[in-house]
Amino acid sequence: MTSLALKSFVRLMPKQGHDEWKGLVEKMRRFCVDMEYEMLKAGHKRAATAHIGEGDYEKTMEKINRDGFIFTPIMKVAETEGHSHIRKKPKEGEPFTWYGCITKSHKEGQDFKKADGGASNEKPDHKKIGELLGYPDCCVDYYEKNARENYDPIWVKKSGSVEGYPECNRLLRYFGVQISSHFTCSPKCENSKKLGEEWLSLARKKDKELTEKLYELLSTEMTWDSYHGVVQIETPYFVGVADTFPYLEKKRIINWKSVNK
Repeated sequence: MTSLALKSFVRLMPKQGHDEWKGLVEKMRRFCVDMEYEMLKAGHKRAATAHIGEGDYEKTMEKINRDGFIFTPIMKVAETEGHSHIRKKPKEGEPFTWYGCITKSHKEGQDFKKADGGASNEKPDHKKIGELLGYPDCCVDYYEKNARENYDPIWVKKSGSVEGYPECNRLLRYFGVQISSHFTCSPKCENSKKLGEEWLSLARKKDKELTEKLYELLSTEMTWDSYHGVVQIETPYFVGVADTFPYLEKKRIINWKSVNK
């Protein structure tokens, strides 16, 4: 398929009578970011990725050090509108965030930095990255196989009616709403479901009400409609659009239904 470079963007439009969902989705996004750190603290992974802005750097570093972790910076990344599939270096004077990893030891931080290859433009070692981030091997293999041709590999061979576990649902990843932070190899990946159950257990202790709302959202029926580099995701509460891998010849549509519903 032909490559097509699009500027990163996301838009979320609440349906009539559901205006609260724009703020709620943003609250879920921040919560999911925090949960990756909680999963690290709980020992479910050896590393967590992080984007630390200039204004948040001092406060964030104090928290990381207080918890006995270290932050290993990898590269400066230009700020983008919404979710970015590709990390871009900032131009001089542009706002940026530090992309890097949080680990318990210096060695693990350096191992992740080497495996990432971001600053040196080397080919990333997905196996090592997946190991440090606690991703299931089956999902790492799936990503390594498909990401070379599709940088947004959401169940690339599936279309039409798709049933799966909410823990595996990545259709709202552009808005940061997810239980699994990795590309799940299938909508019914048992390894991702097991990891997701650990995530949910921790999340309920942190904010039970928000966790249940997030789980309900990922359980509800939704449509993922991708064409010409733009994906539209429709839920009962809102419609979201974002940039994605461009399908140029025909649409690819996923009609999601949870088997846990």
